[in-house]
Amino acid sequence: MHLLYFLNFYPTKHKIVSHDEMLEMSRRGHNITVIAVWGGKKSKINDLPFNVIYLTNKIRIFSITYLLFKQPVKIINHFPILKKYLGFQDALKYLSSYHVILKNKTDRIHAHFANNAALKGYLFSKFTNMPFSCTGHGSELLLYPEPYLKELITNAKPFITISNYNKKRLIEKYNLSSDQIVVNYCGIDTDYFKKPEKREKPDYFSILSVTALKKVKGVTYLIEACRLLKEQYISFTCQIIGGGSEYDSLFNLIQESGIEDCTTLLGIKTQSEIREYLSISDVFVLPSISEGIPVAVMEAMAMEVPVIASNITGLPEIIEDGISGYLVPPKDPQALAGKIIELYKNPGLCEKFGQTARKTVKEKFNLTKNTDNFIKLITSGNY
Repeated sequence: MHLLYFLNFYPTKHKIVSHDEMLEMSRRGHNITVIAVWGGKKSKINDLPFNVIYLTNKIRIFSITYLLFKQPVKIINHFPILKKYLGFQDALKYLSSYHVILKNKTDRIHAHFANNAALKGYLFSKFTNMPFSCTGHGSELLLYPEPYLKELITNAKPFITISNYNKKRLIEKYNLSSDQIVVNYCGIDTDYFKKPEKREKPDYFSILSVTALKKVKGVTYLIEACRLLKEQYISFTCQIIGGGSEYDSLFNLIQESGIEDCTTLLGIKTQSEIREYLSISDVFVLPSISEGIPVAVMEAMAMEVPVIASNITGLPEIIEDGISGYLVPPKDPQALAGKIIELYKNPGLCEKFGQTARKTVKEKFNLTKNTDNFIKLITSGNY
């Protein structure tokens, strides 16, 4: 099968959830071409097993003239549709890349995240009459939905989302039927992310968080929880992996809170580096205000690191409170610190949570199983 994946940026500094799915599809013999709508880290494309096309940001008269010569009626009928959604100039810019995209044999168009890339994938599918599908994730569905989201949902065959919580909210908001949205969890490689045979932990209690440094990720509440831990003379270190617009303000907050000796912003790390940090961590914390079901949580759980996360959106679908981890109210550093202290005082509970967590990920958030399901969804003929 030849698939065009439409993404806003690709590759990126940090791994995005579609990356592992595309690699798995490629390993199975499917031909993958990525359409990077707004660009990406071009220096990384030499390491990829598939082609990446970057859309031009210029109006190329020669390219448009060529298309008009080859398919005049189709272009004349299609351009008003592009103009309606993109505006006159952006429609011309997008049309300037069509001749490059059309060189690729295509059986299906798929987009990850229901945003501008998905819209452009949908519009290209209307021009080519190729089947279009889309996977919607989190904030672009519930916090910052585009005005065309309902149209994407109703025209994607299928429209997939990564949690039952998302599906329920979308059905309620847009008055949809249940069969218009299907749930397929993201998955990880549980053979790659697994507890090392010998875990060499430091003498202190090690807290890890892997998240984007944005307000919606709630890192300020983790920093405040660390201040509370230090006040209670808990011997710990907290390492926060990730980059983003809030880096400077969070760095300053750590300094102002007097916890710079035990709380560190590590910046963006590679997948292998994250695995190394997980291998020496006692607990993983995700203090988000809004989420889908983050891959970072799956990776921690697969490595048998107990997780403490906000009790929001899809997180209860992966973490069973008091069984495989802890769920706490969002924006509550006191509750966060309290659960960290419980695990600090009870290493046996950490081990129990970790074992149950790995079992959950292997059963429900397994890359191989969930890719199997994705292929069934897009090839079943039901869409």
